[in-house]
Amino acid sequence: MRGLLFLLSALFLLESTDGHTEYEQLSQHDTEIIDRAITQANEEHGKAKHLDYDSILHVDHGKHMLNVLLKPTSCVMMTPRVHQKDCKIQDQARPQVSCVECRGSMSCFLLRDSEKIKQTMSECLKSSPPTVKTHLPGDGHGMLLI
Repeated sequence: MRGLLFLLSALFLLESTDGHTEYEQLSQHDTEIIDRAITQANEEHGKAKHLDYDSILHVDHGKHMLNVLLKPTSCVMMTPRVHQKDCKIQDQARPQVSCVECRGSMSCFLLRDSEKIKQTMSECLKSSPPTVKTHLPGDGHGMLLI
């Protein structure tokens, strides 16, 4: 029960900040996804400036989906291509990239490709996450018929 309350409060906090949660305040799971997005976006869309985390646009933990916005920074393209806390986001610079992670699959699009982004998110949210059959303590034995 306590875990459920913690999850709900974390989701409420994410929603109440309009997606502008500081990178350092995110869960390790989310930062790993964001670092993968940064790497992929820099490989596919990066130019002279390093693309880095700006905000989370949409999250649905139940469907295992995270949509993150990356923007160019004051830093030149560099390796490793993960979050660089000393780089300042340049809000008006281009390209701005939206990366959608859906159950382990990452897709990054230029922010102006809004139809592709919406389609990717819609497909992710429509499909059901894989079900995992587990044995719960206290459950009856699978071979026992009542």
